[in-house]
Amino acid sequence: MNNENLNNLKLKDNAFGYHTKECSENYSKGRPSYPRECIEFIKGLGLSNDSVVVDLASGPAKFTKVLAIEGGFNNITCIEPSSDFRNECEKVLNQIKIENNPFLNFKVLEGLSTSIPLKDNSVDCITVATAWHWFSNIESVREISRVLKPNGILVIIWNIVKFGDENPKNPPQLQNIIRLHRDQKFNVNNHLPTKLLREKWRDVFDEMKNDPKTHIYLNPDLSKSPSSFPNPQITNGEKTIASSLSMSYISLLPPNEKQQFINELKQNLENFHLTSNNKEFTVYYDTEVFYTRKPFLN
Repeated sequence: MNNENLNNLKLKDNAFGYHTKECSENYSKGRPSYPRECIEFIKGLGLSNDSVVVDLASGPAKFTKVLAIEGGFNNITCIEPSSDFRNECEKVLNQIKIENNPFLNFKVLEGLSTSIPLKDNSVDCITVATAWHWFSNIESVREISRVLKPNGILVIIWNIVKFGDENPKNPPQLQNIIRLHRDQKFNVNNHLPTKLLREKWRDVFDEMKNDPKTHIYLNPDLSKSPSSFPNPQITNGEKTIASSLSMSYISLLPPNEKQQFINELKQNLENFHLTSNNKEFTVYYDTEVFYTRKPFLN
């Protein structure tokens, strides 16, 4: 898939699924968190408690929360286009400042990957957790580079669920539960499901490798943590439904189709003995961390 096809996708249409209070609540309730070990790895890339960190597309602070508590970062700016997500993000960070990290200085700002409301060369690290597929394009790379300090870091984080030989801890019956939202009949973006965007997220870096003019923005050779980080998450039926309803394209379904999705998901949960009756069960995620840097200025 070439960059032109990616740019023609109606990403903004799907992204409107995040612009509701209901979706924000479902995201906070159901989506997985991130392990402390991945934050320790990121901090070990040359960052300190006082580094200036931007969480881009922060959502309702799922990853920001771990940055502030486990990472102990004191200067965090969240950039998020959804007002409902920003409101939740601010609540979460206010609570963290009171209960966990009194030294936390934070801002929650409206913005996009192509329009970050910060000064040039002002940021030590930009994190993007489970969101890079929304803006994997050179325009975003250029804007990210603008606000990063020389040698500043872009970190891309993913929570991945694997089955079979890749992760035998996850029983195969879970696929019909936690991946039901991928079923084509529930995906309003029929021409290119969001899943495929996730598979193509590296394309912009591959394109940069073939265009030396772009190397002034970021090193196109992504580095990866030596291994993924185990991220087991205890959940239940209610949280699983909330997580699925927080998917942008599921959030956008008409009420009757959304109810059809909920009914089928509930049935799948009841059909598997480990997930029936709203029992708690564990989903074994792997958290993967990729990173690159802005070159030093000549």
